[in-house]
Amino acid sequence: MSPYIFVLAAVLAVIPILIIFKINFEKVKENPEIIGQVQTKFFTGAAISEAIPLVLIVMGMANIESANSISELYLPGLIVLLLMGFSAFFVMLQRGVGVPEEAKQQANTFTMIGIMIANAIPIVSLVGLFLMMP
Repeated sequence: MSPYIFVLAAVLAVIPILIIFKINFEKVKENPEIIGQVQTKFFTGAAISEAIPLVLIVMGMANIESANSISELYLPGLIVLLLMGFSAFFVMLQRGVGVPEEAKQQANTFTMIGIMIANAIPIVSLVGLFLMMP
């Protein structure tokens, strides 16, 4: 099985989660008191958007084969690492733009949750790539 199935799973997980994060983070900036409702909607959206990537991860792990050489895994690994960096950078930028002082604590909490949720599937994808090493 190609190592790019793990890359596809990571891309299909991160992009929708970042979109869902942005939509919900704007709601937190407008009204910090509804953080509980916003987090519930964020977790629900993240769970729905991770359904297809989870199927891809399971399929990739079930059909895993050792790579012929480690150089076959460099590019997929680099893509996943760059995707993880992009997601953390995107979430941190959202926190730094237009957050009122009274919403700073809620914004910081939601930011850390967003980074962890957005990077969950890419971390599992990296594990899959490590398992493919010769």
